[in-house]
Amino acid sequence: MAKQEGKKTALAAIDETPGAERMTKRIAQRRKWLGAAAEKATKDGTLDASDAKYRTARKRVKRAQRRLRRERARVARVRVKTGTPAAEGAAG
Repeated sequence: MAKQEGKKTALAAIDETPGAERMTKRIAQRRKWLGAAAEKATKDGTLDASDAKYRTARKRVKRAQRRLRRERARVARVRVKTGTPAAEGAAG
């Protein structure tokens, strides 16, 4: 049986999300580390995606991105529930 997809909710802007600036800095740092791990995992011009350090670095980037996305979605839900002007403008 196919998995049902729920309604996609709009995400809050990064500048409206408290703590998002810190999270984006963390993501940038994690991406930098991922690039370094990718260089070390590359042998003979091909990337070894099963390299332990590369996989760990990639998972850390994804985890940081998930945290930011979750926080942005939470702020968007709170904004809709409280009825701020941004939510009222989108509804009407």
